[in-house]
Amino acid sequence: MKARFVVAVALLAACAAPPPKPQIVPQPRSTNALMSVPSVAKTIAEPRIRVGMLSDQTSVTFPRIDGGYYVIADRGAATLRRGFTDTAPLPETTPHYTLQAAALSDAGSASALAEKLRASTGQRVEVVVSDGLNRVLVGDFPTSEAATGLRDQLAQSMIVRRPTDQPFSRDHRLVDDEGEREMLSGESILVLPAASDTITIDKKPYRGAARVVINSRGLLNVVNELSLEDYLRGVVPTEMGPKIYDELEGLKAQAVAARTYAVRNLGQFRTEGYDICPGPACQAYNGFSSEDPLADQAVRETAGLIITYEGKPIDALFTATCGGETSDVGTMFPGRTDPYLKRARCVEMEMTSITGRADSGILNDQQWNGALFAAAAGLTTPPETWAAGDVQRAVQAAARIARLGGGQAILPASSRRGDVLTYLASVFGFDRYAGVVTLPEDRPYFFPQSPADARPYLAAAFLIKFGFLPTQEIDRIDLNAAMPHDELYGLLGSWLKKHGALNEITGKILAINGRQLTLKAEGKATSFTLPDGIPTWRRLGDRYQEYKTVPVMIGDRAFLETDSRKTPIGLIVQANVDGASFDRTSNFANWTRSYRADELVTSINKRNPIQQLAGLRSLSVDASQRIAQMEVTAEGGRTFVLRGLPIRWSLNIPDNLFVFEKTVDPDGVDRYTFYGKGWGHGVGMCQVGAYGMAFRGYKYDQILRRYYAGVEIVPMNAVAK
Repeated sequence: MKARFVVAVALLAACAAPPPKPQIVPQPRSTNALMSVPSVAKTIAEPRIRVGMLSDQTSVTFPRIDGGYYVIADRGAATLRRGFTDTAPLPETTPHYTLQAAALSDAGSASALAEKLRASTGQRVEVVVSDGLNRVLVGDFPTSEAATGLRDQLAQSMIVRRPTDQPFSRDHRLVDDEGEREMLSGESILVLPAASDTITIDKKPYRGAARVVINSRGLLNVVNELSLEDYLRGVVPTEMGPKIYDELEGLKAQAVAARTYAVRNLGQFRTEGYDICPGPACQAYNGFSSEDPLADQAVRETAGLIITYEGKPIDALFTATCGGETSDVGTMFPGRTDPYLKRARCVEMEMTSITGRADSGILNDQQWNGALFAAAAGLTTPPETWAAGDVQRAVQAAARIARLGGGQAILPASSRRGDVLTYLASVFGFDRYAGVVTLPEDRPYFFPQSPADARPYLAAAFLIKFGFLPTQEIDRIDLNAAMPHDELYGLLGSWLKKHGALNEITGKILAINGRQLTLKAEGKATSFTLPDGIPTWRRLGDRYQEYKTVPVMIGDRAFLETDSRKTPIGLIVQANVDGASFDRTSNFANWTRSYRADELVTSINKRNPIQQLAGLRSLSVDASQRIAQMEVTAEGGRTFVLRGLPIRWSLNIPDNLFVFEKTVDPDGVDRYTFYGKGWGHGVGMCQVGAYGMAFRGYKYDQILRRYYAGVEIVPMNAVAK
């Protein structure tokens, strides 16, 4: 009995034992997921530069691409062949701004400066240590605009975002497009395409890699990290578009200036994880999508060259358009005295000439059109007589040039306007054309005070509709009066142009060698031989004047008038209303702005509190005529002074080079109208001026030495670190 019980207990124990666990076979990790690698097969050429593209992002996404990415963090490198998102440690917060007054290596000096600024500004001031530097931060502002007034008072300060007071860990939380998660510790990660030449940042392609930096606010800054020379390929065409400014030497000057600016300002935004910004506050950069072969050539042919003064890279400031003269740096940046940023004249009076046919008085458009037709037809202008036979000879000449047969034997009744229009209808059929291409209602619409269906008006209706000139005032002119010869000649010239029998070639004058004229258009130079005795006009505004010897400045625009065989029959030299300066082709070589006083209050108030604008007064002007100091009279007679760049910003105008008028609108509000030239701060190299110099034959080093005084152009590896 006892033995049976033992057996039963044993059987129960056996039945109660848990079944054996199934063996779990680990699945191999997908090779597309984040996988550590011992080395990276791709590098970015030195020297590198970091360009801050996006700031304070809560997350950043990189799409899946062929070949995937290298992801390089503090702990090493990995590959990731999927798209992925990196999420910031903190959610989006309301940003606050402050002024960085200085970044000093000595803690005692930083503390002393902070104490001084607390007393002088009454603002919150603190010293924050980062990257081994003691950064003196002044103020706490809700927007960057609110900080501008204090910035203008503190020389060399810059607006930055305040660090957060919330604690956070510097961890990158990655989620790939298949849902797998990874945590990478460290301030930044470098995302480098394994196979592609570009990486997408904010939907645009850029060379090199993207560095994602956790900033002092617990958010992400996205930085384009690439070689300095590749960076310049995205700067030069953005700063100086080669489709418009298509002179290689000018672009080379821009490349050297941009390279110097970048080298000089490396680390300017070190606390944010990058060197330089991509906008005009630094220098404009649009990456891969802006690259251009001519700009690439400029970068390549100046590779490694920078501008130095006494052995150190200069602060190579440049301005879009200087209005013919740059200014000393102290005019626009009070307190600065850089010896190489001196006033430079952006002009040189180098004139040449082209021999023409004769001198004439001033001609208007109609008279010039008539003179051109006369030249094409071999007629004299003005003719010795003007009668029916002279009208017939002019019309026959036009028909002959256009190779129109028949009808030439008809003789007009007279040279009166009505008879001439009837004659043109008979020879060319203009009245028949009008019956087809104009409506019965069109004619009385054109000529409400005249018999619109009479034959002369039918011909005139056709001429008006298809843009023949001059016909716009025919409804108000007596048809019994003689048609002036230049009116008929102008009509016939317009008719020949419609038939391609008269043509026009335009371009900028690149060279003159005797009777050889070289024009440049769309990057291509073409030479023409001018026949002896060709009529040559100079046009200024809307007036023409024929010259026996026409004055020319290289770079003037020319219009070469030709016949159907491309034989030159006339030449116009367009005198530039913006004068002789190298930068005269800029849209900002002259400008006008007009504002009501209340509109200016809004713009001035961004930097200086003001409720009412009572007056403006220039206090000092520099040698280039830029206003260095301007007094503003506000409500109650209170005054304050604007100095340098804040003048331009506060008045919302392109440059400090201006004059102004004060008038009163009908409602009694003051109005200020500004007439000026130039665009930018007007210091350093004039970009459009560099183009103008290059067009006139100057080399890039000559251009740079004109705008930067006493400098050398050297390889950057020859400069002491």
